Amino acid sequence: MTPDNILLKISKGQIEPFYFLYGPEIFYQIEVIKALNQNLITDDNRDFNLETFDARESTVNHWLGSASTISFMGGTKLVVVRNLHDAIPKDQDAQILIDYANCPIPEACVVITSDKVDRKRKLFKTLTKLNTAVACEAPKENELASWLRNRANEKGYALTPDAARSLINRVGARPGILAKELEKTLLYAGKNKSVSEKDVAEVVGETKLENVFALTDALKTKNPEKALQLLNNQIDHGEEPIKILGTITWQLRMIWEVKHYQQKNLPSGQIAKAMGANPYVVEKALQHTRRFSMQQLRNGYLELVKTDRSLKSTSMDPIALMQTLILNLCYQRTAG
Repeated sequence: MTPDNILLKISKGQIEPFYFLYGPEIFYQIEVIKALNQNLITDDNRDFNLETFDARESTVNHWLGSASTISFMGGTKLVVVRNLHDAIPKDQDAQILIDYANCPIPEACVVITSDKVDRKRKLFKTLTKLNTAVACEAPKENELASWLRNRANEKGYALTPDAARSLINRVGARPGILAKELEKTLLYAGKNKSVSEKDVAEVVGETKLENVFALTDALKTKNPEKALQLLNNQIDHGEEPIKILGTITWQLRMIWEVKHYQQKNLPSGQIAKAMGANPYVVEKALQHTRRFSMQQLRNGYLELVKTDRSLKSTSMDPIALMQTLILNLCYQRTAG
């Protein structure tokens, strides 16, 4: 089940007694829990009907004991358990949780979150197969535009296709930040219920492209201090190293491909058409192609591939791996 599916059902009062929210997009976990809060919890029953646990500091017995304690105020009790991925129950407790998930108490709503899952484990394998398991993952990039337009429509606004694409290009495939920036754009539009690309440009900074191009500039000019500062800034703002690596790789590939077509003396419009890319992104890449030789791009890509393998196959500190990558890219030699 997708987050949008579950949010629609909750808005109609169709609330299940057990949910398992899993995946890296914490934004969706927050949205689902917020929606359940709004439907089940009031100022009068909050002290009796809402209880939250951190899986790292509590046990399965605590969670299910809370769920089975009937509220003095009546209504459905909401029990939220966060961070299951950091405190996986032992075999016996895991089985108790599985049994409960398959036959939950109807008077309670238990919500368990896990930022990641290991499907080799029986617990996660079982929970992810539940009808009320919600995969909290970012929509695919080609689905983000319609996702944004639907969100705008729910709030009474019409977001043009160009405006949606511009928002994605500026922010990236990050639903939480996209939702916040969309909210700001709708507030800016005010009574004008049709939101254009110009409205987006007025409100939303070029977060994704500018940050990544700024990092690339620092790498090209061999400025490791600046590059590390930009890297650490993104990490401090909640970006995962693997996602930062993916964005740098995307940007380097973009420059490489644009440079390839540029060497054939194609104008930017034809390059965008040949690549099937957004003209805005191609224009940004064209500003940087002269800064790199083809050999530099090739060497840089090999460094990125090596770091990607290390991030996925070793237990080394991912931040340290990214910092090493930045230094290697800053000091790489060019073979002409």
